[in-house]
Amino acid sequence: MRIALIGAGKMAESLIAGWLASGRIAPGQIAVTNRRNDERLKELETTYGVHTHREKKEVLAGATVVVVAVKPADMAEALRQLAPWLAPETTVVSVAAGVRLAAMTALLPQTRSLVRAMPNTASRLRQSVTALCRGEHCPAEDFYRVRELFGLVGATVEVGEDDFDAVTALSGSGPAYVYLLVEAMLEAARDLGLPEPVARELTVWTVLGAGHMLRHTGLAPAELRRQVTSPNGTTAAALAVLEEMKVPTAVRRAVNRAAARAAELAAAVAAV
Repeated sequence: MRIALIGAGKMAESLIAGWLASGRIAPGQIAVTNRRNDERLKELETTYGVHTHREKKEVLAGATVVVVAVKPADMAEALRQLAPWLAPETTVVSVAAGVRLAAMTALLPQTRSLVRAMPNTASRLRQSVTALCRGEHCPAEDFYRVRELFGLVGATVEVGEDDFDAVTALSGSGPAYVYLLVEAMLEAARDLGLPEPVARELTVWTVLGAGHMLRHTGLAPAELRRQVTSPNGTTAAALAVLEEMKVPTAVRRAVNRAAARAAELAAAVAAV
């Protein structure tokens, strides 16, 4: 397999790092280009040993899978620039929020093998979860190849495109919600006088442990929360404040707003 990455930002780098860490993809199988930042391309080449080139024609040569990792506002231009150089059998994968398969089809009329993917930056450590949506005319073997590729950086789930805005809001943006919570916990620890290294270790392991409990016990989060919460205890006191401050409501509103923003981005791309 040969992978062409269009875009050289944080998401692209996370995928590169995860694929190489899997041991299943070698640096020579990956070629990267971007719109204008030659220094960034050089950085990726030096750090990971991947091929980089300014010309898209060179990067696309021999590519089995093309992963387009640019901002939604740049997607239409990027796909138009790719179109003349894409081989008919090449699979094109978009990892941008809000870029519908219909828009991809309109911009790449000669390419039938199209897939949407929504990984997150935990791909770097092979701890992502990637939602995948198969284009109407994408052959099964091509979709399987894409699923296998993203499976190297974590779990994969197949969803319908109607659910993709929700997926983007939940798991694509989700790590940032967790990081914000961790930031607040660390600030509270600082207020209480805990040394930063100790506070960080305690907080990180608490988040990891809670995630593992959710993943491996099969219990509902509400039940796990009840198991930690003794009546009139410290946890109950803390949760009462979070409820008083309407934190659960704020989280729901945040996720809904992210999903709405994904829909807005889709409309903007379709209009270009």
